[in-house]
Amino acid sequence: MKTKMLRTLTIILAVTISACGWHLRGAPKNFPPGSKLYITTEDPRSELAESITRLLQTSGLPLAEDPLDADFTLTIHSETEKKRTVSVDAKGRASEYELITSAEYSVQDKTGRDLLTQAKADVYRTLEWDDAEVVSKGEEERLQREEMRRELISRIIDRLRRIEISTPVTDDPASP
Repeated sequence: MKTKMLRTLTIILAVTISACGWHLRGAPKNFPPGSKLYITTEDPRSELAESITRLLQTSGLPLAEDPLDADFTLTIHSETEKKRTVSVDAKGRASEYELITSAEYSVQDKTGRDLLTQAKADVYRTLEWDDAEVVSKGEEERLQREEMRRELISRIIDRLRRIEISTPVTDDPASP
């Protein structure tokens, strides 16, 4: 009896979720069906590129393993993390920092046409500092950096969603 009720509840939940238009957040839907994206970076150990790749793979966007197989290429030119002093206390020690995480990236189609050139995404956070709590503040900074990286990835993917992608150019002169 419980199994039947659980199965019925699962079906109702699945129908309700699909009816409201819910979908896994992450994959840009403006890329033509069946097209593949290749992600490359100038830094071979880029955590940002790895994170974007994982997110897009799990959200259903086909990724190309080779640039020759790709319809579109996302190139991450640079990613930076900065920390600058915003305010100091009466003794001249930093009491507040601004954390900045940035990335520059571009998107091209397979013909080499630039769809997005040298776009930049930035995320800013303020971190209050206390020299008496160095360990806990260091952990707070690490957690803020992780959150900032997630937000940066979200901003890049949101920008990918807004790229105007027209019908791909074909070599056939008879095609419209």
